[in-house]
Amino acid sequence: MLRNAAEKLALTVPEAALLSSLGQTSLYKAIKEGRLRIRKYGTRTIITRADLASFLEGLPDATKQPEL
Repeated sequence: MLRNAAEKLALTVPEAALLSSLGQTSLYKAIKEGRLRIRKYGTRTIITRADLASFLEGLPDATKQPEL
């Protein structure tokens, strides 16, 4: 039985991009910088929902305005 991306435990980068409303390029950049943890299974790159949520929670809070 197939599940949609919202129900999966692990996501591909394109699925994580759709679920997070971020672009794939932004996710690949975060992966390269070590800010978003990935798992590898053979050649497949997967992101757990927990790692994606942790990455998103760690993004800066936009309600705080920088002082000029």
